[in-house]
Amino acid sequence: MPDSVAEAARLPPSEALAFFRQKLNVPTTHWTDLWQQAHARGFMVAGAAEQALLADLRKAVDQAIAGRLTIQEFRKEFDGIVVRHGWAHTGGPGWRSDLIFNVNVSMANAAGRYARMTTPEALEMYPYWMYRHNACQHPRPLHLAWDGTLLPANDPWFDTHFAPNGWRCHCEIVPVSRWMMRKREWSVSERPALDLRPWRNPCTGQVIEVPAGIDPGFAYNPGKAWQAGQMPDIGPTLRPGRMPPATDAGPAQPTPGVTPTMPVPAEHSDQARQAAIVRLLEHPVGVVDAGELPDHVRQALGAKTSRVLLSGATVEKQILHHPELTVNDYRQVPHVLSHPTVSAHSRQRHVMLLSHAGHLYRAVVKVTGDGEENFLQSFHRTTAEKARSALSKMQIFSGSLDDLEADAGDGENDAPGGPPGNPP
Repeated sequence: MPDSVAEAARLPPSEALAFFRQKLNVPTTHWTDLWQQAHARGFMVAGAAEQALLADLRKAVDQAIAGRLTIQEFRKEFDGIVVRHGWAHTGGPGWRSDLIFNVNVSMANAAGRYARMTTPEALEMYPYWMYRHNACQHPRPLHLAWDGTLLPANDPWFDTHFAPNGWRCHCEIVPVSRWMMRKREWSVSERPALDLRPWRNPCTGQVIEVPAGIDPGFAYNPGKAWQAGQMPDIGPTLRPGRMPPATDAGPAQPTPGVTPTMPVPAEHSDQARQAAIVRLLEHPVGVVDAGELPDHVRQALGAKTSRVLLSGATVEKQILHHPELTVNDYRQVPHVLSHPTVSAHSRQRHVMLLSHAGHLYRAVVKVTGDGEENFLQSFHRTTAEKARSALSKMQIFSGSLDDLEADAGDGENDAPGGPPGNPP
């Protein structure tokens, strides 16, 4: 693997821990009780049905992901937990502890890498991803065949093949820049075929289709499921991981399940967005829904959606360049996005929005090249004088300079507040 690619893909423990620590404990009896995407929201160990047992196992896994327990130390911790709770688990102690260690650490690392690789800045620098097979004692033939597969980062193939792709899989997805493509004379690969194979659920007896080369339950992207932040409600009649009966049309497909105890997020509201933004300020990892653009702004931007996302990378830059902003300032973001006083084209695929919410705020929103996603690029206080100066160089498509004067309180005489995390 090229050193520069490996360096770009290396994961700080904080991102993997952020993925793991937002999970809810889910008691289960069988490993299929949570299916695929549901694992991004729930922590389970098959057969661990007692909350106290699950809590102790979770603590040990947390320490492993944080790098404070080696696999040898985790085995000893696991043995102690088993004795302490009198847990009669399946499989030998060493085999079972290694499986729990490897699956949880590798999936957390994959989710953390995805969070880093999908920030707007990362996607601009590394718009391609490559599948890499790492040496192991018993390689899977298809994983070897996928080694070197190079596709655009947004290719749907990564929805099912974002490694690891099975128990003890050591493969990974690494980012690739345009410069690396030119220097190494790489070209985009032909997308490997999605060869679906029937698999019978040993718990229910029902048959579903699983992509060849991927172990059942692994055909999903843990980081994408995490950042999506929600799972479909399967209703009270279906248990997690259970499939509806097969029909004449073919095998049943899995329902990405959640347990009844796991909350299904309500519809987005400004209050919910404010809370998500504040959490992102405290721990700038991932992406949150920051607000909705009015339809005329969406059309002017050339966007397919009105939703605006805010990334942890942008928050880190915000804190660096605008330390005067308070938590209360950031709570105004949804209002500024949805109720701009003046809107203007700042440059290609960018719009600048000005809105009063106690102060006069300036926000810049960018749409991705395919028009699928909008990102908040910058946000800060401004004054009417500075706003007029900026707008003189732009094309205004809604509102006017007079509208800025009509609204009270442009913030020119406001004293700066404290840093994010310390509301006045």
